[in-house]
Amino acid sequence: MNSIVIGDVHGCGEELEELLEFLLERDPSVRIRLVGDLLTKGPEPARVVRVLDRLRASGVDVASVCGNHDLRLFTAFVRLGIGRPLASLRGTERATIERLIATGGLASARRLMSETVDRTRCTAGAATVVHAGIDPVRGLQGTSDHELVHRKARSGRRHWWKDYDGDDGLIVVGHKPMRSPLRVTRDHLPIVVNVDTGCVNGGRLSAYHVEEDAFISVESRQSRTRRRGMRLESPDSLDRPVGLAG
Repeated sequence: MNSIVIGDVHGCGEELEELLEFLLERDPSVRIRLVGDLLTKGPEPARVVRVLDRLRASGVDVASVCGNHDLRLFTAFVRLGIGRPLASLRGTERATIERLIATGGLASARRLMSETVDRTRCTAGAATVVHAGIDPVRGLQGTSDHELVHRKARSGRRHWWKDYDGDDGLIVVGHKPMRSPLRVTRDHLPIVVNVDTGCVNGGRLSAYHVEEDAFISVESRQSRTRRRGMRLESPDSLDRPVGLAG
């Protein structure tokens, strides 16, 4: 079974539906994985939930790892459940919940988040999917769940993938928006892929086909010059020969 990993959706329901329509038409049996940050910030969180629910109902193998914004939204749901007023929540989570209430998607979104927050890593064929990254010194198994969800380079510091030697295999992430997908290689084989291309900020929603080592994307509906249709992506590449620091 082939595996597709989709970047940070952030409530961009139309783009997710468009991308999945193409991917499933091309290969109805494909396994779908998402890097997390599913619902917040964007205009259609309820549509994202409906699209994913329809996939599951049709028998598609689909799962998402937990992103930092998923964890924040789940925490907001918990606070609402113990009686905290909606107005007391953070702006991003409050706006997302207001959209869900307006479209009747609150209960389904709460269920999706409760399923997602416990999954900090998953497999996609030969790749491992996490939201943010790993500790390149401790490796995948030595990286805490908190780091898998939140890891980010401090100001002026190197991104973790510049020091990753590839010993844990291919790691596919999102979290850090890029203008184009990032593909880090060692001896010309991919060891890190970042598929967050800033859809919610007017970029693109990108997917990575693990077995074909290929990228597919759709433009954000928030782009003023948006055109429908698929686009094959040329990633930004960084090659790390064995034994050399990046």
